[in-house]
This record gives sequence, structure tokens and C-alpha cells, in this order.
Amino acid sequence: MTQRGRTHVRAPGEEPSASTRRGWTAVGAVAAATFTIVTSEMLPVGLLTPIGRTLRVSEGTVGLTLTATGLVAAVSAPLLMPALGRLDRRVALLVLMLVLAAGNLLAAWAPHFGVLLAGRVLVGTGMGGVWAVAASLAPRLVPERSVGAATSVIFSGVAVASVLGVPAGTFLGTAAGWRAAFVAGGLLSVAVAGALSLLLPRLPVARGEAGRYGPAVR
Repeated sequence: MTQRGRTHVRAPGEEPSASTRRGWTAVGAVAAATFTIVTSEMLPVGLLTPIGRTLRVSEGTVGLTLTATGLVAAVSAPLLMPALGRLDRRVALLVLMLVLAAGNLLAAWAPHFGVLLAGRVLVGTGMGGVWAVAASLAPRLVPERSVGAATSVIFSGVAVASVLGVPAGTFLGTAAGWRAAFVAGGLLSVAVAGALSLLLPRLPVARGEAGRYGPAVR
């Protein structure tokens, strides 16, 4: 049973409750989101040469898309939380993952560098927003004593993306073309958004945020 959005903390030896299991499943879905945003951020790293060849720009110019993505993410992360206002954080994550998908798919279609850069700006926006929202979710999904472990799982997506996601994107881009890698990033973003919609509970604005955004959603 849950009370005021918090998961029941079980006693020693007590079997995990259904709500606790659901909470950890939701944590896994959020970890998939962090994996996806980092993989999307770093996709161009191993594809600079083929992208530059197709769009007729230098590798250094293509590298600016990585810089732009990181800068947009850094700026958007603190700005998006007030902009989201009282929006349920589950809905916010879904929207941000779809923004990420749009950015990847726009980059895949890009007929010239300007469109590629626009797509990467969308990726940075989605990335910054997901970071801002995901960082606060562990205490709302699992019992208090498990918050540290859940936070570690959520951000393990970063390491997994570095070890598996980025090399997989480079391999796909080399084998099927760099546009295919961005399409895959877009489809993965949509799939993760679907998983979040199924596995996350409603996440109204937390009571501590009510002073900034108005009364918390009940």
C-alpha cells in the first residue's frame, strides 16, 4: 500500500509488496531514458567522417553538433523545471523523450548541416529536461532506504550508454549509414517513451515544489 505517493517500506523478512516491485520496474524505465539520452548525445562521435562527407562540411564542423547539444542541455536543464510548472512529471518525461525522438529523426533526415544542427538542439533540449526530471524521481518510486540504490540504477544508464550504446550506434552507422543510426536513436526514444507511459505511476508536482509552481496536483 502507498500513502501520499510514498512506497510502503517493508519490515525485515517481509516479501516485497506489489507497489515496491512496480517502483523498481519504473526505476528501470527511467534508467532506460538516461541510457537513451546519453546514447543520442554521443551518436555523432564515431560518425563524423561519413556525416561530413554527406553534408559536405569538415569533421570539425560536424563536431560542433556535439558541443551544441551539450550547451543546450546545460542551459535547458535549469530552465525547463519552472517551464514545466505543475505538469505531472510522468507526462513531462514522455514529452521530453518525444522531443528527443524528433531531434534524432530530424538529424537523420537532414539535407544540410543547418537542419542537422537544429535536430541536435532538440536532442539537447530533451536531454537537459530528462536529466532535470529524472534526478528527483528515486524518492518517489521506491522505499526511503532504497533511494540511494535506485538513484544509482537510474544514472547507470550513463555508463551503459558509454560502454554499449555509443559503440552500437557507431557500428550501425558504419554498416547501414549514419542516417540509420539516428533513425535507430529516434525509434529507441519512442520505445522508451512507451515504456515510461506503461510503467511510471502518476507523478504530480511534489509538495516541496508547490510554492514555486502553485498548488501541487493531487
